[in-house]
Amino acid sequence: MIPFYIRQLLGSSDNRSNLIKKNIIASLAIKGVSILVSLILVPLTLGYVNTEVYGIWLTLSSIMMWLNFFDIGFTLGLKNRLTEAISLNDYNRGKSLVSTTYIIMVCIFIPLLVILELCSPFINWSRFLNVSEIYNDDIQNAMAILIACFCLQMIVNVFTSVVASFQKTALASLFSVFGNILSLIAIYVLTKIGSPSLLKLAVAISTTPIVIIIIASIYFFKTKFINVAPSFRFVNFSLCRDIFTLGAKFFLIQIQVVILFQSTNFLISNLSGPNDVTYYNIAYKYLGIAMMLYNIILSPLWPAFTNAFTLNDYSWMKRIYYKMIRVYIVSVLVLLVMMSVSPIVYRLWIGEKCIIPIPMTVLVGIYLMIHTWDSLQVYIINGIGKVKLQTIITTIGLTLHLPMSYFLGKIIGLGVYGVISSMILITSFYSLVFTLQLNKLFTRKAFGIWNK
Repeated sequence: MIPFYIRQLLGSSDNRSNLIKKNIIASLAIKGVSILVSLILVPLTLGYVNTEVYGIWLTLSSIMMWLNFFDIGFTLGLKNRLTEAISLNDYNRGKSLVSTTYIIMVCIFIPLLVILELCSPFINWSRFLNVSEIYNDDIQNAMAILIACFCLQMIVNVFTSVVASFQKTALASLFSVFGNILSLIAIYVLTKIGSPSLLKLAVAISTTPIVIIIIASIYFFKTKFINVAPSFRFVNFSLCRDIFTLGAKFFLIQIQVVILFQSTNFLISNLSGPNDVTYYNIAYKYLGIAMMLYNIILSPLWPAFTNAFTLNDYSWMKRIYYKMIRVYIVSVLVLLVMMSVSPIVYRLWIGEKCIIPIPMTVLVGIYLMIHTWDSLQVYIINGIGKVKLQTIITTIGLTLHLPMSYFLGKIIGLGVYGVISSMILITSFYSLVFTLQLNKLFTRKAFGIWNK
């Protein structure tokens, strides 16, 4: 049964709210499958490789996510600009935006693919990740696959921005679920017919999402999204400035995301060891379920707020925001309950394969509470497009996170808990500033840097 506050959120009857309602209802079913698959995937993967190799895999995949910021924010800039074009029924402009973005991404990531593949063999990955030298060859081979897959994925992921621009975020999440299901099947087959291998694990998990998105792109650009389907004829490099103006701001924000979130596994591995990477990710995956429902509702808000802001509908924006606060409170209560019963759940879920320390669960839970609140502010601000202040604030976070993690983890001796504490402190700072900015935007009292 859908909680009261969520039903209240879905109660609006305007077209924009109805689109959000459809996305939320569809996403509930999709995320339910996603949670089940991801929960099965952890013990299955741990059964295929040991805890240390699994920690290495998590670290490697996080490092490859650093490639995300090399799109210079073009896909996020596309999401806002395309949503605006669709809101105004300007499909020719939309088609040019999509076509141009695809070409830009190819021009960025194909050369990057070549450069990274050439440079990777010269890096001593085992020393870089603070693991035994016996893993070095396996890591080198896995990195070759990961580099190719992530570069290609950054190109094909333009399609997910197109889907979001049409306010069909549930559809975009469906592709991810199909990819995870294929990965689950592939790893299950490997446990039956193959010996443990980091390279095979990389192939099984990294290639499936790309295959799914390519198939979906071909199908939907010929049907539902034919009005904005990419075409060489519609490539217009004069639009680069329009996309890049907003995209460059998202670029700086993405760098912060890379440092604060994607570098976490690397920092933990380097300061504390790969086993703690596994413990952190299991705690994060479990407690993240508490915020899953909230994030399902949050996801469609970005394009919906772009549409509302384009049409100057402030009353709708404020109404939805205050309802989201109520849903957030319910989500936090669920999180607290999950934290209290976590030892029992861990034992039932993964058995004695690894023991998750209680302080790890507590700190990850605190971080998720703050991060989820911050995400609400950021999604809406990104949708509105007033992100210059965000670029400044996140740059401060980018500057502080690495030295703060090192100080707390190494100098003070907190290890993995120092890294998570750094994330908590920086995200708390973000939440304070962005909550204030959003309040100013809603009351139309935002001037200067607050309104850029």
